[in-house]
Amino acid sequence: MNIKPLLLSAMLVLSNTGYATDLSETYPVTSTTYLSDGTAVSMPFHVKGEATSAVVGLIDANVAQFFLWNWQWEPVRLHCEGAASKGIGALYTQKITSSPAGAYNETISSFYVKRRGSADPVLPCPGDMTLASAQLDFTGKVLAALAAANAEQQAAGKPHNYALYNQHLMLDNPIAIKAGREIWGYPKQAADVSIDITPHQHTLTLANQYTGKAMLDVSYTRQIGVNLPLHSVGDNVLPDYLLPDFGKVPQLSGVLSSDSGWMMPFVGEFTIHSRASLTTFFLAESDFTPIAVLEFPDVSGVALPLYDRE
Repeated sequence: MNIKPLLLSAMLVLSNTGYATDLSETYPVTSTTYLSDGTAVSMPFHVKGEATSAVVGLIDANVAQFFLWNWQWEPVRLHCEGAASKGIGALYTQKITSSPAGAYNETISSFYVKRRGSADPVLPCPGDMTLASAQLDFTGKVLAALAAANAEQQAAGKPHNYALYNQHLMLDNPIAIKAGREIWGYPKQAADVSIDITPHQHTLTLANQYTGKAMLDVSYTRQIGVNLPLHSVGDNVLPDYLLPDFGKVPQLSGVLSSDSGWMMPFVGEFTIHSRASLTTFFLAESDFTPIAVLEFPDVSGVALPLYDRE
């Protein structure tokens, strides 16, 4: 698998407290899962990486609904100016250097969802997003509101009612693809994923593994926002159709931790070259518009098992 989204998944908590304590102390390995080819994977699934990054943006929530292959959930909507057509998406990139499945580069196409029947969280309206200060203010308020909405479930160790739906993932490690699909039911696909991180720039190129044709290029300027330790605790929701164990629900909890996390305005380029993947097709069809970036340098994380059905 992956850590994922812990990614992400992540309802983020901003803090001045360091979190780089070893997550293995809080989430010790307790079992081994064997993939269909016999590969042993330790669980919970711990990873370390050079960086996990999330480009956060606005999406068309009505379009996102068609990509949500889990009937128990629906997109979170921004209720602004008498309309509720906008939602919030995130494109994650992960440069993982160590995991039970080895190293890998990965993208995760996600958007925020709520369990059907749950109240809509009170979220800010985006307004003019041309100013860096407005981008950071909006993103911070959205994440804080979603974290607050999940506080009761988080404290009780229960599945969250607000989460990230992982619509599609692309990565360059076949073992990690197999682990993600067989252990959790992540919709993973092989691709050429190139991630280059310099002190001031983060660059992603996503390409078809067979033709080499570029599908997506993303680059942004680093270290121009708010530098804070970030601790991400949240749930990931997955499609129903890949669920590997019907005694479970397609939802899991995960954690990402970094002592030098950043929340930054998006200053860069976001270019979709081809819709020939579910990731780029969703980004194009939902009119994904980048606003801000959340980045976890020198990240550690853990993906937990799927929740049991109650």
